[in-house]
Amino acid sequence: MHMEIVRAVGVDLEFVKDHGVESLQDGTMGTFDATGREERAKEIMNAVWERGGYAFVAKKDEQILGWIIAGLNVDYFSGEEVGFIYDLYAFVEHRGKGVGKALLQHAIADLRDKGYAEIRLNVFAGNPAQKLYESLGFAVRSSQMVLK
Repeated sequence: MHMEIVRAVGVDLEFVKDHGVESLQDGTMGTFDATGREERAKEIMNAVWERGGYAFVAKKDEQILGWIIAGLNVDYFSGEEVGFIYDLYAFVEHRGKGVGKALLQHAIADLRDKGYAEIRLNVFAGNPAQKLYESLGFAVRSSQMVLK
């Protein structure tokens, strides 16, 4: 699929911000139920923007197919600054067509250009995107476990 990947600014950035709720619900495998919690979703996303997060969008004929949000994060234990992928989202009808892979490769290159030796991300168990991350060299570093 032919697409372009550009930095999200102006209306493209507003589009990403407006659709962040969908991405949060999808990426957390439904753990975050956004129904009636749109304000909380915006708070979560605003924290990323306040930390200097930025987005790229994949577009075809001016239609946004998906986006990736990247930036820096600080390792809790070492204090080391690392590149971080906060969000990767492709609209359902564009999945399986290389949109996510292209966005991820673009963000990795951008973070490497910024000098980050390490790039991290979080992924929920069962999220099909984990296979994509692994195919590009990401490896499991830790697991969070829950007891209810």
